[in-house]
Order: sequence, then C-alpha cells, then structure tokens
Amino acid sequence: MRNKKLYWRIAAFILSIFLGVLLFSACQEKFSEASVGATIAIMTTADLQSCITPYTINLNGRKITVGGLERIASVAKKIRSQVDGALLLSSGDDMIAPLFSIFQGEPEMRGMSLAGYDIVTPGNHEFDNGAKIYRDALNFADFDVVSANLIIKDSKLAKRIKPYVIKRVAGIKVGVFGLMTPDLLRICKLDDEVNVNQDIISVAQNAVNDLTDKGCDIIIGLTHIGTGLDRKLAKKVKGIDIIVGGHSHEYIHEMVGNTIIVQDGARGEYLGVLKFTFKDGRIINPVWKRIFLDSTAGCDNEIHDLMAQYMQRYKRSLGQVIGESTVDLDARKAVVRSRESNLGDLIADSWLEWFTDADVALVNGGSIRGDKIYPRGKITYLTVNEILAFRNEVIKVKMSGAELKQVLEVSASALRVKGDGCQDIYRPASGGFFQIGGLRVTIDLTRPPFCAVYSGKSISRIINPGSRIISVKVYRNGAWVPLDLSATYTVLVNGWTARGGDGHYIFLKKDILKKHTTVFTTDILANYIQRHIRISPRVEERINFVER
Repeated sequence: MRNKKLYWRIAAFILSIFLGVLLFSACQEKFSEASVGATIAIMTTADLQSCITPYTINLNGRKITVGGLERIASVAKKIRSQVDGALLLSSGDDMIAPLFSIFQGEPEMRGMSLAGYDIVTPGNHEFDNGAKIYRDALNFADFDVVSANLIIKDSKLAKRIKPYVIKRVAGIKVGVFGLMTPDLLRICKLDDEVNVNQDIISVAQNAVNDLTDKGCDIIIGLTHIGTGLDRKLAKKVKGIDIIVGGHSHEYIHEMVGNTIIVQDGARGEYLGVLKFTFKDGRIINPVWKRIFLDSTAGCDNEIHDLMAQYMQRYKRSLGQVIGESTVDLDARKAVVRSRESNLGDLIADSWLEWFTDADVALVNGGSIRGDKIYPRGKITYLTVNEILAFRNEVIKVKMSGAELKQVLEVSASALRVKGDGCQDIYRPASGGFFQIGGLRVTIDLTRPPFCAVYSGKSISRIINPGSRIISVKVYRNGAWVPLDLSATYTVLVNGWTARGGDGHYIFLKKDILKKHTTVFTTDILANYIQRHIRISPRVEERINFVER
C-alpha cells in the first residue's frame, strides 16, 4: 500500500515537472514572438486568365517564356521555406475562354490546388459560362473561395463561396474577405442565378467588423474590383490592413491611409510578394516585390506533367466546330483597311450584342488578320484566333459626338488619295481605318483629310482637322438619327486603339473616360458564333462613299 502511494507521488512529481517545462517553453515562445515578431509573406497573383503553362512574350526584342502554374508553385514553395508563415492568394479571373470553355475549369482548379493556393476570390470571367459551370469547376479546388458581395441562388455554390475566412499563419489570426466588381452583370452574361451587391463599402465594413470581433490580428481584402475602387475602399473602410487587388491588370504598390494596396499585373508573368514582420499587433517593415517568372523560377514537375496533358488535349480541341457561316467572310487586308467588310460588321456586332449599354463599336482594320476570304462553312476556335490574332481587350469609352466625329475623321484619313495634301508621316497608319457598328457614315474622299504632326502617339500640331466625314447617323432606340455633337456616347474600341494606336490620339485625351472590361475580342466573337450557330453577315451600307 505504502509503495503504491509512493508510486503515485513520484508520477505526480514527474508530471508537474513536465507541465512546468511545457509552460516555460510556451511562455518563452510568446516572449520570443513578442520581442522578435513573426515574418509573414502574402503571395499574390491576379487575372491568371487560364495561363496554366509558360507562354512567350517579347521583352526588349527578345522572346522569352514566362509564367505558368509550375513556376508559381516552385517560387511559392521556396518563399514558404524562408518565412514563419505565408499565404498564396488569387484575386480572380483565373479562368477564361477558350481553355475554360473546353475544359470548364478543371485544369485551372487542379493546377492551382497543387500549386498551394490558400484563398481565391472569383472574378467576372469565372461566370462566363454560367454559375453552374463555375460551381462544378470548384469540385476540383482544394482552396477556400471568398466573396462578400455576391448574391447566389444556387445553394451549393453559395455554400462553397464564403464572405470571408480566417487562417492561422505562424500563430497569427489572418482574416480574408473577398469582393466582386459591381460591374459583373454588365460585363458577364448571367441570368438571375447570380447578383452582386453594389454597395461594396458597406459590405466590406461589415466583413471587417465581423473579422475584428472574431479577434483577427490582420485583415486582408482580396478584391476583383479594380484599382480605383481599391483606393476608395482603403479611404472609406476602417480596419483593412492590406488590399490584394485585381481586375485592372496593373502593377500597384501604395499606401492609402493605413492600408497597403498591391496588385501584380496579369497572366502570372510575376508572383507578387508582400513580406513583413508582425510584432506587437502591428505590421512592421512591409516590403513589396514582384518576382519575374522566367526560366530561373524553377519548375514543379508534378504540375508541369499534369498541365502538359491538358495542353495537348487543348491544342487538339481548338479545331472544335463552334458554328457555321452561310457566306464567305472577307478578311482581305485591302478590304478591311479601306471599306466595309461583312467580317468587320460581324465583329462590331458581336461587341454591341455583348455590351448592350454601348452605342457604337469601332474595330480598327489592322486588328483583323488572315488577309484572305474565309470560305463559308464550319467555324472553329482556330478560325476565330486567326482572325483576331492579337486577342485585344475591349475598352468602353465615353466621348462627345464632336469627339466621335473627329475620331471618324482620323479613320477616314487612313485612306490615301494621290494629291490629297497630307504626307504619310502626318496621318494614321492604314490599319487605323475603322470597321463600324451602330453607325452609318458617308465619306467624301475629294475633301481634305485629317493631317497632324505626331509626337509618338500624341500630336503636337494639327495641320488640318479634316472634312471628309459629311454624314454620321447613330442607331438609337430602333431608329437611325443624326449624330448629336453635344451628346455623350458610349463607344467600344480595343485596347490598342484606346492607347492611341494607329494615330488615334483622341483616346489619349485626359477628359475622355475609359473603362476596362477585361473581356477579349476573341472570346466575344467565339461566344457570338456559338450563340447564333449559323451566321450570315452581309455588307449593310454602314460605310458609304460619295460618288466621284
């Protein structure tokens, strides 16, 4: 009996020593963390756009390969080994046609999961094929998905997308909430399956309040709303430590109030890394770096092999028939850069059908490639990608009727007439001639063309404003009406034109409001053909010339 009591006393003594050691160790760890802090890395990608494998870019005249999930994974793994804790985040638009249309998100979701993504917010392109397709794509995703302002009818999808999540990172509670662009329904074809709360300020503040009440040490807004709204968010919502943005395809690192805003461009060309020390409840010494994902980034072999399998199937699938034309489509260079083409009309109409709030579509002839007649018959993704080889983004522009008329003057001056009084160096390139939608224009080539002294894409002096455009009508409310010089019109152009390409300097004016849509010409045309199945575009006297 005595031995039994002694045994229990010894066991209790040993247990007390063991617990004491644990308590001392925990206190020491807490003391160390408080005095030294934890090193945290927030790694980011934005607008990956189905770039799951490395692709080629031109850099200072050299062709190099960049990007790909295999490189993102390799660099992210290395960074995780160098810090106390890390998160890999995506701010949306990770999937886009045609890869998304063919595989419905499976390769992107599987690849991102293998790459170690922790949290993702969806962008507008995730809904290009409807809410059900995105819901099914998420079955291949092992990461959290957040968006606080999406209103979703599908109960399964609504359960999968949370307003916010909380992660433990090196013992620190990090709360991450998501936001979708308020423009979702204007730039994405959705029925009533998904809606979006426009009041992002209130939504964000409510999310921040919840995360604060739950004891979060760091609060991150993972957004797909664009740089302008990110800045507004930082100014008006109290308590956001970091905003990881997307949708604008920009490189951003700035402080707005007490909030750090970062964005790392698009297509996985770079991995953004925000590294800092968290000590005494504060972010200390934050450093932002963009890591260029060239061949030095390394490669995750498992991801490389898996994505290669999808890409082999993808290349075969590009030959998939998406529709049929009952007429020949005229892409001849001599036509699309000098007069109306039925293919130019088709492209312009596809833009106007997608963006129903727009009045006019202007498609520069230089963006239409192939230089041939595409015979009537089956149309594939390859056909669309050959016709619109540059895959430009469509940009919405607000401009006055007077400005629009001057844009048309510049377009008309791309037509050379011997002895018209303007040298080639003082006028736009031939590719600057517009195919049009929503307009009827009459051009008199006997009149003087627009002529100016260019300085890069801008102009330093107008030699002649031009007077070739003698009539312009706009299709509004079911009727053709004369262009109102004082009215404001919503005009669609591609990204090249919006940046002043082909001599269209007017789009560089500071008072002209331009808006990114993040929707691309190839995707719009392919979608248009798929919806209509059989197309029969014809020349409709949109561009007319005065008979000499």
